[in-house]
Amino acid sequence: MMNKNAILSCARKLIEANPDNLNDPDNYINHLAQVYDLTKEVVTNIVAKYPNIPLIEEEISMASGLHDIGRPLQKDQTFHELRGAEYIEKKGLKEGVASSLKDICRVAQMFRSHGFAYEQWNDAECVKNKKEFEPLETCLIVPRTWQEAIVTYSDLISRNGERVDGEDKLNEVLQRYSGDPRYQDETVIRTINLGYNRILELEERVNALEQGKLTEQDIVRYGFL
Repeated sequence: MMNKNAILSCARKLIEANPDNLNDPDNYINHLAQVYDLTKEVVTNIVAKYPNIPLIEEEISMASGLHDIGRPLQKDQTFHELRGAEYIEKKGLKEGVASSLKDICRVAQMFRSHGFAYEQWNDAECVKNKKEFEPLETCLIVPRTWQEAIVTYSDLISRNGERVDGEDKLNEVLQRYSGDPRYQDETVIRTINLGYNRILELEERVNALEQGKLTEQDIVRYGFL
């Protein structure tokens, strides 16, 4: 199973192979490391509240560290979530993600659905982009399980190594994509607005789990990979 250093080494290798695809490679690497660390903290807190919950800290942290591994693969960042999951499914054995294809696919699914992949998949302007991944069932690109939700949650609340409020983070991203010429993208702005409430509801649910506020029935309702 890959540790943080192995994940960052894989990411740097992809950056070197595709040197013109990212605006800020150093920030990208830092983000992967920070989300990895935050996920370890989140899962540790959850397991402390619910000792019998079937979450594997190392596995979910690895998925979080890999969540944006698809970004260096193409300059157009649309569906980087799906591209990264596909890359890990194809190259995971060679990269040392896990020792079996079954486990590699589990890890890839944990981060395939993060961010606003669901809104982009259903956006009319993304029809051409999504042909690369068809056929793909829509249910695979919206978080269905606790592992998937924790990856999305950790990515959402991480900013420069600090925990932040998810709503503040989303508003900051919207402002950046509206005002910075390096990031201006109407599709990103539109799909974030479409998924805004969905993501904040997910944040509320995982936060309640981390705080120990859910009943056993609440927990099993969402299931596990």
